[in-house]
Amino acid sequence: MSTFPLRQFAGSRIFTPILCALLLSLPVASPAFAQTVEVVVAKDPAPLEQFAATELQRYLGKLFNVSATIVPVPTAASDYRFFIGTAPHLPSAVIESKPLPALSDQGFLLRARTVSGKPSLIIVGGSPVATMWGVYDLVERYGVRYLLDGDVFPEPAAAFSLPQLDTVVEPVFRIRMWKTMGDFAMGMEGWGMADYRPFLDQLAKLKFNRIRISSGPTQPFLEMKVPGIERQTATLWYGEHFPITDDMPGRSLFGNEKEFWNPDLPAPDAGPGPMVEAGVRHTHALVAYAHSRGLDSNFVGAVTDFPKEYAPVVPGAQTINQLGQLTVGPGPSVLPDNPELKAIAGMVLRSIVDTYPEVDTYGFPVGTEWPSWVDLYEWSWKQLDTRYKLNEVTTLDAVLQAAGRRTEFTGGAERAVNHVKGDLAGLCFFDILRTDPNILPPSQKPNPTIMYYEISEELFPILSRILPSGSELSIVLDYTPTRVLRRKDVIKTVPEPKVPTILALTLQDDGVGVPPQLTTGSIHTLVTAMREARLSGFCTRQWMISDLDPSVAYLAKAAWDPTATPEAAYRDQVRAVCGEAAVEPMLEAFREIEKVTIDIETHGLGLGFPVPNLIIRHWSPGPMDPELAEDREGYRRAIAAVRKAPEPATEAGRAYLRYWVGRLEFGIGFFDTIEAVKRAATAEQAVIDAKKSGNDPDLTSKNAEALKLANEATQTAFNAIDALAKVAKNRTDLGAVATMAEYIFRPLQRKALSMPVE
Repeated sequence: MSTFPLRQFAGSRIFTPILCALLLSLPVASPAFAQTVEVVVAKDPAPLEQFAATELQRYLGKLFNVSATIVPVPTAASDYRFFIGTAPHLPSAVIESKPLPALSDQGFLLRARTVSGKPSLIIVGGSPVATMWGVYDLVERYGVRYLLDGDVFPEPAAAFSLPQLDTVVEPVFRIRMWKTMGDFAMGMEGWGMADYRPFLDQLAKLKFNRIRISSGPTQPFLEMKVPGIERQTATLWYGEHFPITDDMPGRSLFGNEKEFWNPDLPAPDAGPGPMVEAGVRHTHALVAYAHSRGLDSNFVGAVTDFPKEYAPVVPGAQTINQLGQLTVGPGPSVLPDNPELKAIAGMVLRSIVDTYPEVDTYGFPVGTEWPSWVDLYEWSWKQLDTRYKLNEVTTLDAVLQAAGRRTEFTGGAERAVNHVKGDLAGLCFFDILRTDPNILPPSQKPNPTIMYYEISEELFPILSRILPSGSELSIVLDYTPTRVLRRKDVIKTVPEPKVPTILALTLQDDGVGVPPQLTTGSIHTLVTAMREARLSGFCTRQWMISDLDPSVAYLAKAAWDPTATPEAAYRDQVRAVCGEAAVEPMLEAFREIEKVTIDIETHGLGLGFPVPNLIIRHWSPGPMDPELAEDREGYRRAIAAVRKAPEPATEAGRAYLRYWVGRLEFGIGFFDTIEAVKRAATAEQAVIDAKKSGNDPDLTSKNAEALKLANEATQTAFNAIDALAKVAKNRTDLGAVATMAEYIFRPLQRKALSMPVE
């Protein structure tokens, strides 16, 4: 067919009707629409294989406007083919000429080749979930980038093609776990399933393969049925409340909410029965959706402390010194083999397994922050030595001496020694529970896979004797990456490979708290040490998540590619989202934020910890600490760098930069608030001193100045929190806004209302 000379009609009034008639008479022949693409998946595929096929179909449509067809058998009409599945599900024609390589259950192959005369791409996984990861890997090669809150597509779109690939991808770390619900409103405990579903979708694309679900004794996610005891405590956030009021910053974010709360739970005053029923239902839904996206689950519960209403059945019950004072533990004279203690703890342990039999692994903290059995460490060592011959490996004195040398541990060497002592009692206690024939054997899963949490490093040498075959270990060497780095050589002493071991990687620490944080550089050094020590993987540790796209981009790459670096991950993400011109400014900003994070970890740990005295503890006369002033300067340098980036062409890029500007405005405003509080406290002290003198003619003006500065501190706090509210992405941000309204804005508001001092 010859080409019709349309150009001659461009200025004619008859152009439109003639052109329309002409186009309607022609076959569709645009190259973008002429390609017939088929996604070939087995007739009866595993659910994740079918899901992988539909995901590839969806992405091809969005990327290239290609309408791919999912078929069980390729047709002669197709121009291009994608073959998806595990090896047993692939047609023989796919593998006849070139055998498939051996794959682990997590490995996948991307291979371009001609099959039956048609250009094809083979995506084969060692398991259905690995097949899904292979699809997401291909989509990323097509230019899509996965952020925690959604996908970023390349613009402008490229023409469809099959990449020339022949690559096998295997993970560096087999356990890639994300911590979900925790204990603070600025974490994921305030998320409903409507929030979780899109987030878990992104975790699957980033090739995470497990989530951690934590339930404290007083949280409403586990029904503990104890004869004669009625459940009275079922709450979030240690019983704290975060009202939503018309005068607070960010009010419009919360709709009709009267209090910040998990939207899947009934109102806080509903009572423990409805609360626990809804909490258990929520957790089942979370596990089920995670499974639908290839994510295993690890449910973490406690068997050494209990809701305070259980005190009558806890021998020697004493209140645990933690936020809210809501739990009790056994007294220091109660031995780990106490029958009453075994009975109550055994009920909890069995309740966890029987409530959530679909969970893949179960986690239990062996020690605690409050080692109530410290004085029982010698008895516990003797019991464990009798069972497992520990003295053939090391001695109790050697263990305690090693702990005593841990002077840089948060809390010092004394706390490190107490941790070891408490861990020995807890380890002995859990071993007694685990081996009791009346506890786990009658449950729905008599031999569950157990992950032991947070055992002191000095006990690593004996763990391979104590921990049962098939168990796992999660270690926490310290709270922040900077502190862990000082002791990274300890990673070499874990009982790998007999016990698969993971390290908690802190992406966002509650001790640093609400200010902006990035820990990628420190994480990179730890990941290198983990790889060299052959650790099995990691679990993230974080509360707010909106800062974490750069860190997660690196971690997701490093989990599969040993050559990954933070800078390469940063460059790739910023280039894809914001454009090349934004790369250098954003790298400069990220370096500044990382430096401030490290500095706060060093001199300001606890600065932004979300507790009621968060800001009011700064109400004391004198200037702001010079180190905090330098932290603020770091944020100022960071925001200046972000503002140097030219406006991106895409809305995704503009939103990315807007977020960091707003987040850093909050960080600067947080320190401005501390400074304003110090000025107001200084002015208040001047009033107090003037009153003591009994004859100060400037008392009225000093009162007025103190009131003025208190109001200024309140307004500064409002503006800072509102800056974060304007760029909030998810319910961790909303939880942070609600937390700071309650712990920063309202205390300052009340303080200002109480002045002038009489």
